[in-house]
Amino acid sequence: MFRRLVESDLGLLHQWLNTPHVLEWWDRPAPDAVRAKYLPRVTGPSDAVPYIICRDEIPIGYIQLYRVEAGAWRLPDVRGGAGLDLFIGDTRYLHRGFGAEILRQFIREVAFQDETMTMCFIDPSPRNHIAIRAFEKAGFRRLTAGVDPDTGQAVQVMQLARDAFEKLDPV
Repeated sequence: MFRRLVESDLGLLHQWLNTPHVLEWWDRPAPDAVRAKYLPRVTGPSDAVPYIICRDEIPIGYIQLYRVEAGAWRLPDVRGGAGLDLFIGDTRYLHRGFGAEILRQFIREVAFQDETMTMCFIDPSPRNHIAIRAFEKAGFRRLTAGVDPDTGQAVQVMQLARDAFEKLDPV
């Protein structure tokens, strides 16, 4: 269901990032800006590890994983934390209940495969009620309001600890 982003995906990623439902929450990038931002994540060491979300081998979205830095969202302890960002880019797969399933599978198969990761964080816009509901269905709980350090925008910080994840019913 997940494969690493490759250079040939950058055109599709640009297309998705410029769809109305993604633009509501992400910046509108030009093709060269997508290449400049995401190609280093493909070709070399990067803080963010990018993946394409696939359903029946069809690319439908994007998800990335990164280590959360000390002091993120002004939380007292984020050691062992992984941050996640994602969107479903293919409109045929929107509002079909895949969000929680995608998140749980990604956390199980990717994030928590690293034994040093003890919790996952996600920080949607507090206005993105659809995403927040999907994240709650996946087991995330709301922690606090925060500010995205890159954009300065308000975010709803949510967390899912490994021990809580292991107690969840399978999706």
